[in-house]
Amino acid sequence: MTVHVDVPCLKTPEQYRRLAREAIQKAEAAPSPYFRLSYLSLASGWRALAQEAEKTFDEFIHAQATDNFNPWPEHRID
Repeated sequence: MTVHVDVPCLKTPEQYRRLAREAIQKAEAAPSPYFRLSYLSLASGWRALAQEAEKTFDEFIHAQATDNFNPWPEHRID
């Protein structure tokens, strides 16, 4: 079962990527496979959030661009 929660982005995609990189660095230094896998799981989640934030931002920008752009403006003759 999948649950979808529509939550606004709390951070920029780059901030999520930074958190993912930090989790990977911690995974490399983890004392056990359990902690290594836990940090890698966190990194995967942060990366997914970065991708979702980018997708949401791109969709928002596209919607604004298409709302404000009319390639065939109406010309009225008075």
